[in-house]
Amino acid sequence: MAKLSGEPGKSSMKFSSDKGFDEFKQKFSMTNSEASAFLRDLAQEIEAGGAVEVAYGDVSISVDSKPPIELEVELENGELEIEIKLKSRS
Repeated sequence: MAKLSGEPGKSSMKFSSDKGFDEFKQKFSMTNSEASAFLRDLAQEIEAGGAVEVAYGDVSISVDSKPPIELEVELENGELEIEIKLKSRS
């Protein structure tokens, strides 16, 4: 499980009683060591195959991912943004 730490920021979510989370978004501000630890844990989850789980406090979300994993890298106004998309098998 990849655990998020740091300061939570803006969030939004959509929930349905039969499926759980339909949509979940949460921004975090982290130190270098917090971000590095999260990314290492996330990499181990992805490498192991199967479900990838991310947790913060009592909230945990997971996806049983399938290849290919999509990466988007963007540099704009001096800000580097990296987006990772894991698609569900179902």
